[in-house]
This record gives sequence, structure tokens and C-alpha cells, in this order.
Amino acid sequence: MGNSSCKRCCRCCQTKKEQPSINRNRVKSIHDYPSRTILDLNLKKGDVLEVISETDYWLFVRRKTAKDGRPTRFVEEHGYVPKEFVKPLGSVEAELWYFGNVKMRIEARRCLLRPQNHEGAFLIWKSYENNNYYLSVRNGPNVRHYRIKWRENEKQFFLVHHTTFQSLHELVEFYSKNEGGLCTKLHEPCVKLDQPATLTLSFDSKWEVDRSSLVRIKKLGSGEFADVWQGLWNNTTDVAIKEFKVVDYPYIKTEIDIMKELHHERLLSLYAVCTTSKPVCLVTELMQNGSLKSFLTSHKEKHDLEFSLMMDFAVQITEGMAYIENKIVHRDLRAENILLTDMQCCKIADFGLAQINLPGSRISSEVRVPVKWMAPEIFDYQEYTSKSDVWSFGILLTEIVTYGDDPYPGQDKMTCVRAIQRGERMQRPPGCPEALYDIMLLCWRPNPEERPTFTELQEKLMALIHEPVTELE
Repeated sequence: MGNSSCKRCCRCCQTKKEQPSINRNRVKSIHDYPSRTILDLNLKKGDVLEVISETDYWLFVRRKTAKDGRPTRFVEEHGYVPKEFVKPLGSVEAELWYFGNVKMRIEARRCLLRPQNHEGAFLIWKSYENNNYYLSVRNGPNVRHYRIKWRENEKQFFLVHHTTFQSLHELVEFYSKNEGGLCTKLHEPCVKLDQPATLTLSFDSKWEVDRSSLVRIKKLGSGEFADVWQGLWNNTTDVAIKEFKVVDYPYIKTEIDIMKELHHERLLSLYAVCTTSKPVCLVTELMQNGSLKSFLTSHKEKHDLEFSLMMDFAVQITEGMAYIENKIVHRDLRAENILLTDMQCCKIADFGLAQINLPGSRISSEVRVPVKWMAPEIFDYQEYTSKSDVWSFGILLTEIVTYGDDPYPGQDKMTCVRAIQRGERMQRPPGCPEALYDIMLLCWRPNPEERPTFTELQEKLMALIHEPVTELE
């Protein structure tokens, strides 16, 4: 989630209610991690490891396993593992049912309604709004949310006053055996289909990689300046390879420099580059579920997406844009450039038109731009700002609510430009609630300075989502 507020991401906030018996030198794997190089250690979810040393993003660890099933004889292994794949042993974060990346009820709902989950699937998460833990449980086609209360003076967790626990682990154990007023007993933890994106491909990898370490497997898309391939790095790691068709395209270096500096869970991660031989390419994390636009259009015939899920997509995009809005101008924000993970989390991608957020940011007339997503100030004096991205986001909202329809249906580009310059705005899309259309109109204010920030947009969108909490008596 966004990192602008302490209560959302600060470790001191996230751990203040942890159990006291946390061993910082021993960690537990919360994801599988297939080793990528001979220096790595192959991990299985639940492995317990001893930390020997660490770098910014990697841990060098020791793992002991019983040999031949005899507890007095051990096999000792050493290797590097990504920090994001493990958590301190005994901490809340190390529990398989704890989802540290979930901060809102709508996110918990989206995770639990994945088809891999069944009745009684559950997770515990911490709200960014009030810093409380919540228990979310799948109940048929619905999800119930329960606030976990905390008695500070007695250091106790509880859902009802007469049944208290010294730890969240004890609470989960109890409600796994007793319904105790819940909609159903707790069964299996919610599936975790997404893995964290590592900030480097391996412990000793550099930004520049040898072309021979990359294998193209399947073309995923093709554009004017580049093709995108599903590929393998080092014959071990799934990646996406963006291969440029030209070498003098002026925005390649800018795109690389920008992506190197951006690290956020709502942004596509750059792993490496290959620039010393032709063709130049970027190596990024692989998003096999494709774009938000293709996802929306695949549901267009049935119109079977809940409005809350649509708004969840929009909120996720505002989180990523809030992170970058004082750093860069994206200049190509549309549903085609939002990619989806297996858990339907959004990642903003395609920074080919992006620029550092500086006054007077302009774009070459030779570059093809997404005209129907562009703000009027760009037509008038060709200047881009973060407020231009806000305008584009308003257009993106119309894509979401219309299941991927292009904006300004039935109008060509020049007709749209003239209408916008006259002060006309796109009409409210069919089925779009008035409250959402009001947010779109805020994004399309003629004066860029009067448009909301992405943080303000996030708050307005969240107000449209109603996901109630069930209080046990």
C-alpha cells in the first residue's frame, strides 16, 4: 500500500501488539522460493531458518533438517533468500493466515473470494484506518469481517468479552474448533497466490545482465516501439522481457532510470536491463494475468463484476499514483497499462512516456500519444504535470465502469479534442453511479490546480465501497 502514512506501513505500528516471544535471528518462510542461482537456498513455505548475515534485500541463512528421519542427525544447508519471503519466527507476520499487504476490508474480500478458497477460509489483517486487527472469513459467496478487540491493561485479544486470548494464534486455534458466534468455524488460511517482487534477480545480480541469460518463450504483446515476451532468466526465473525495436528511441534511458528508482507494490518492478548489445531490453516481473482492460472486456458480456471490485481496482491504482505523483508524470495512464497479479492486485506498468515531474514537461510531437486520455492543457500548451495524470485517471474510471470500453464512444480523436477545448465533458457512462461520475468531473476540471490529488481520490473512492463489520456480542 502507500507509504506516506506511518500508521499504514511503519514497522513500529505493525508490531506493537505482537507476541513477546519473537526470535529475530530465526525466521520462517511465508512463501515458496525456488532457488535461482547456486548461491540461493530453495525454500518451502513454513521452513525455519537461522539468519547468519544480511544485505539490504537478501539474507544469508542456515537451515537444519533431520537426516533419514532421525532427529539427532541433521543436514545443514546455507544460502541466500529474499528478505520479503521470510518473517521473524514467532511474529504475527510469520503466520500463514496473516496478510500484511491487506489494509482494507475490500481487499480481504477480494482475496477470500478467489475460487481456490472454500467455506471457512480466513485471514487476519491490520487496518490502516484504525490500526486494529480484523478477522475476515469466507461464508458461502460472502465474506464476514470481525474486529479483533484488544484489552491493553491485560494484554488480551478477543471478539467477545468473555472469551479472551493471549495471542492471535490462540484466537485462531479456538475458532478453528468452535464456531463461537462466527458465521462458521475457521478452516484453511486464505490462499496466497502472489509472491513479493524481489528488488534484484539474485543476491549477486547487477542491473546489466548478459543476453545469453535470457530466453524468450512467448510473445505477450507488441507496440510501436517494443515487443513484450514471457521469458526465463538463468533458466530458473519467470520474467517479462520488453525488447525495443529501435535503439535511438529517446525515452529508453528515461524509462530505465525512472523504473530503477520506483519501488512500490502497485508498480511493476524492474529486475534488470540489457543495453550493451542489440536489441535493448528491460527485464521485469511477469504478470501472466494480462491487463486490466483485457480482464474487464472478458467480463463484458456477462456484466458479472461487482461494483465494489471495480472500485477496489480504482483504489489500488490511486495508491500507486499517489506514490509517484510528486516524483514523475506517467503520461500514459489507462487500463491497458494496468497489469493484474494472480490475486487481482493492480500494478501500474509501461513507463515509456514517463518523465521526471519538472515544470515545463513536454513530449515530442513525433511520439504517438493516447489522445482520448489527454488533458486540455496538453493540447493548449503541451505541458504535462501530475494533474494531467489525474485527468487520465478520470478517463480510466470510465473504462472500469464500462467493462473496458474506449472513452468518447463514436467520436474520432479530433472531435474529442475540439469538444474538450470547448469545455465539454464525456457524458455519464451507462450504469455509472452519480457519485462516481462526480469524482470523474473533479478529475476533469479545466484548471489543473483545482483537480484533486491521488490521495484525495483514494479517500473519495473508498467512501463508495460499503463493506460492513460484524460485531459479536
